[in-house]
Parts: sequence; structure tokens; C-alpha cells
Amino acid sequence: MINKRMKYALGRAGFVAAVVTGVMSGTAAGAEEKIVANGEVVRIQEYPGAILHISQWVAADKGFCEDHGLRCEMVQIPSGPVGLQALAAGSLEVTFASTEVTMQAASRGNDVQLIVGHSPDNIYTMSVHKDVALPNKNKGYPAVMEDLKGLTVGVTARGAGTELQARALFIGAGMDPDAVTYIGVGSPGTAYPSFLARQIDAAMMFEPFATICRLQETCVDMVDLVGGEGPPEISALNGAFETYAARRDYIEENPVVIGAFIQAMTEATAWVNDPANFEELVEVVQGRFKLGDDIEDADNVLRELVRTNAPLYGVTIDRDAVKAFSDYLIQNELITNPVDPASFVYAKAPQP
Repeated sequence: MINKRMKYALGRAGFVAAVVTGVMSGTAAGAEEKIVANGEVVRIQEYPGAILHISQWVAADKGFCEDHGLRCEMVQIPSGPVGLQALAAGSLEVTFASTEVTMQAASRGNDVQLIVGHSPDNIYTMSVHKDVALPNKNKGYPAVMEDLKGLTVGVTARGAGTELQARALFIGAGMDPDAVTYIGVGSPGTAYPSFLARQIDAAMMFEPFATICRLQETCVDMVDLVGGEGPPEISALNGAFETYAARRDYIEENPVVIGAFIQAMTEATAWVNDPANFEELVEVVQGRFKLGDDIEDADNVLRELVRTNAPLYGVTIDRDAVKAFSDYLIQNELITNPVDPASFVYAKAPQP
């Protein structure tokens, strides 16, 4: 049975493939020659227990990094804010987070730039435990947000994109964003056990959280942002939702490394988007990611996760969407001064 998220993924497949193919064909036509670094190590943030990292795993494991003279290594860090701290400290070359988290860090003096996209559109779902009463569920968003008053919502970390987006759902519904208690529970691998133990009533998470709890019938999808639900302020952010970033001084000192990384990720993403590579892609993911022993029919669940997530990847960064992030953060009093996309986004970052 195909659920709404799967239908959305299938619908996005053609669009994402076209975007990435456009970037690649531009390179092939001579707009940009192949960039090869000199064996430099690029440490990239990875969220433990998450399946978000398919494109960077492919870049490392299928030779795209090596082909561009890079040694791509994954460093497990459970949230965007902690990753940005590691980036500032020099423990990472590339961080991965939702754009509003990186933008807030930049507004506070962490001088970073977005260098390449990961997933243009929203990746979050507000999942609620099946035992929570949702009298407004059939009314949909925004009415259903009233049902969460006084409950606990799990997020990856306080101040992370998952919390910011959860707060935006309440604000968009005309409610106090502090009507619930936010609890940092880490990535899906640690968040789901907390959910099962009822340490949290709901979770704003990314895959594989929603798919696992849906298949195990432990939750309901209260607001599916992947499928386009939620307020228009959040929909306006599509086009630059999840992005990779590096320190500005590192970019300026290592333009060849950054250029090689952008090309490697662009080629890897095009490979991920190609349905002809599905079986090989599953093998890559199996080597990097495991579902828990308590997941029934885990192999088929993993295959379905790969099938529905692979079309959602894309390397472009829409500068208009970046401006929408700035407007959104100012409107919600999370930053005080506008962020100029021309400065915040690396000039050579792929565009739609």
C-alpha cells in the first residue's frame, strides 16, 4: 500500500532528477571543468540513527569523493547546533543542518556559508503516540495543534531545526509555541525508544522515525511537512531546506577542496536519484545504516525507506528560499538582522 509520503516522493522524483541532471549537463557542456583536490580529508557531519545521509554515503563509498581527490569521512554528531559548534572548533570541514539553524549560527558570529544542498524540501513529520487523544485529527492542521497543549514534544536538541519547525507549527496555528514542553532526545535512533517509553508524547523528526512508528502502529502522522502540510511560512522555505555548510575562512583558503566537494556531491546525488542504481544503492545503505532488531521485516522496510527517500535529494540552493528563511526567522524573533543570501550562500553553490 502506498502512503501519502510515498506518493509525494514518487511525484518529486522527476523534478529532482531534472534539477540535478541540469546541473550535471551544464558541467558537461564546459561551464565548469572537473575539479580534483590533493587527497585532503573532508569530515562531514552524520546524524546517528538517521537515513538522511544517503548522498554523502554514496559520495564516499562509490568513489565520487576519491575521483575528485578527496577522502570523505563521516563524523557522528546528533544535532545541527552541536555540529556547528564542531565546525567552529575545526573538528569538521562540512556540517549538515536545516538552513535556519545554520543561519541562526551565522547571525551569532559563526561565520559560515552554505556550499551545496542536500534536500530542497521539508523532511520533518510531527508524529504523535497512538495513545494520545486527538479529537481534532480529522480537522487537520491547524486545528489539530490544539490537541498537543500541555504535552511533551521530542526534538533532536533544544534550538535545533526540529524544535524551530515545531514552534512554527504552533505559531502558524495562532498558538503559543511554548504550549508544549520540548525535550531533546537526539536523532531517530535514540528518539524512537524515548517515544516508545512514553518519555515524550510526540516527536518532530525525520526518517526513519515516521516510517518505523507507522509500520509498528505506534504513532499517527499529525502534521506531515514532507507532504506539504503546515503553514505557508514553512512551505516558503522549500528550495533550500537542508544544506551543507563550511566556515568562510576554510572556503577562502581551500577553494579547490570546496569545488571538488560540490562536484562530488552533485554527481553522487544524480547517481542516487537514478532508479537504475537502486539495488546498488540499497547495498551502500545497508553498509552504513541498520534498523533495530525489533523491526519486523527489517530488510523490506529498509528497501522502502531507500526507495521513498532517494528521489528527495537535490544539490541546488534556491536563493529566494534562503531569503524566506531570513524573513521567517526575523518574523519569529529568532534573529534581529536580515541575512543576505548573496553573502550567506557561497557564490559557486549550485542554483536551480
